[in-house]
Amino acid sequence: MRYDKNGKLIRGKNFTDAFGTINLTNKEAKEEHFGEICRAEDAKIVEAERGFHARMTQKEKEDAAKWIGYFRYMVGGVEKE
Repeated sequence: MRYDKNGKLIRGKNFTDAFGTINLTNKEAKEEHFGEICRAEDAKIVEAERGFHARMTQKEKEDAAKWIGYFRYMVGGVEKE
């Protein structure tokens, strides 16, 4: 890694992570890369929610549905985006 005289990390024009390598000077590539990361994270959350729901008893599912109904009523119907 390279640092400037103030100790700030100097990055090259490319960035590499688990989703690939992108050119940091290309705005469209950065937006696409960020979108891919968001889609992967959203998929992880949905899978975790499904797993949690599958482990719940029928009583726990009913209690959760009732709680969600109360919550939405109190906050004015805020929906998950």
